[in-house]
Amino acid sequence: MFNFAPAIPARSDLDWCWYLRRQGRAGEVLERVLHDLGVMDPSGWSDWSPSALTDTGSPIEMWFSAGQSGLQLMTAIGDPARGHAHQVDQVCRVMAERGGKTPDAALRDVIAAAQGSTSLSYGAWLGLRVIGARVETKLYAELPEGADDLSALMSPTDVAPVMETLGDTAHATMIGYDGHTGQTTIYGETDQTIATALPMLAALAHVPVDMLALAVERLVGDPSVSDLPPPRLGFSFAMQEAGKPPELTLLFAANTLFKNDEQAGQRIKACGGEALDGYGALIDNLPHAPCCQLHHGRIGLTARQEGAPVLSVGVAAPWHPAADSI
Repeated sequence: MFNFAPAIPARSDLDWCWYLRRQGRAGEVLERVLHDLGVMDPSGWSDWSPSALTDTGSPIEMWFSAGQSGLQLMTAIGDPARGHAHQVDQVCRVMAERGGKTPDAALRDVIAAAQGSTSLSYGAWLGLRVIGARVETKLYAELPEGADDLSALMSPTDVAPVMETLGDTAHATMIGYDGHTGQTTIYGETDQTIATALPMLAALAHVPVDMLALAVERLVGDPSVSDLPPPRLGFSFAMQEAGKPPELTLLFAANTLFKNDEQAGQRIKACGGEALDGYGALIDNLPHAPCCQLHHGRIGLTARQEGAPVLSVGVAAPWHPAADSI
């Protein structure tokens, strides 16, 4: 007579853990931090509701950039089902615990005023970057559309005019604060066409528009031959030291450019994605995304004074809800 051992379900985060561990020490450090935050637990992914951070609902988005140091990601900071009202406080607490700077009282007050004016989609996310044994943190705080009247307080004087020029078609969406450098970044979106908005954005960053336009055309392709809706243009301005123009990054949502991850991966690799450390290892082993969803998230082009823009891309971690692994 045979006795069969009961089947043991696979960990829901098995693919993700293998990916992190193949990234060496930095991946191991990130795995420990994510366990400390409660995103993962000893049985796999924590039993959280889907996150607004990614198209698939994964609570983590890896972030790859040409020339980037270390391993970088964004993560939800708690179960989205529990609400978003205190997410900024939670992120700032983690930043302080990790030895990072936190926003000053004035910036915290502006964020609180903006978020208190309307309902929130996510509240805040936490950025993590591991360089050697050092863990750097970043706050990404949501700025709802209802907070547009606070844009002058959120934006330095050299950024506010371009938001006014773009008019009602543009609004701030998020503010970033780097816990290592103290750098502030303003994120926004515009409904203006790329051809209309691009010269204004480039002028503010004091970068030539031609190289930027060529990179956009190469990435986006010809929207007229696609049955997808026209791509919405996102952007960010990272504030530099006094006297220097802000650093401009154009941002596109992959699900407005591509029908699936295979198509997205092919285009990104053709645009320089082969040089992104860790990117190929992740997308080559991703499970198929659910129908009408992509693992690929934001795609960025950071403008430079000389040379082609720097490519960056976000990819959702392979997330399987705990219930799916039973």
